[in-house]
Amino acid sequence: MPGKAEQIIAVLHDEIVNTFDALMPWFGKDRQIRAFRSAHEEWNAELVLEHVMLANHYLLLLIEKGKKKALRIADGSKIKEILDGYELSNPVLDEIGIDHSFKWRCPEHMIPTGSHSLDHVQQEVVKQRSTLLGILDQLSHGEGVIYTMHMSVHSLGTLDVYQYIYFLLKHMQRHIQQMSGIESEYHASIT
Repeated sequence: MPGKAEQIIAVLHDEIVNTFDALMPWFGKDRQIRAFRSAHEEWNAELVLEHVMLANHYLLLLIEKGKKKALRIADGSKIKEILDGYELSNPVLDEIGIDHSFKWRCPEHMIPTGSHSLDHVQQEVVKQRSTLLGILDQLSHGEGVIYTMHMSVHSLGTLDVYQYIYFLLKHMQRHIQQMSGIESEYHASIT
């Protein structure tokens, strides 16, 4: 039976693969669907994709910083102690992945402008997937629990490096749901 650290890594690995696999088809959707502006959404799917890329970029800066600090201060006995009662998620963190579950004000530096080509956004998202998988490989012995950072969104408070990765993935899932809603509204508008 795998240990707690291996279980966390396996869950995050699967979440990364599944979330990015769910996002990637949006780059190949019909241009009319990607450009459709829903009556209920301020962004079309192309802008949502750009926002996801931007948010991932800034979250990855924090995750990389946290990873380096976690590896520097890693202490096997402290990691084991934290892992004994550790939970990767909680209901408030899971709520991040549900579209319209709460009002979320986007930080200005993550607001899409449409200035990035769809190809550029896609290339960056592919790199971000690889970066996340690489971080998991580097934190494969539970080191991600040892360093925490503050997260103000939805009053989450303190998250460790693994939970920051989980947050990033839940944020992506939220926007995948948003784009699915936009696509549904597009199809309803043409019938």
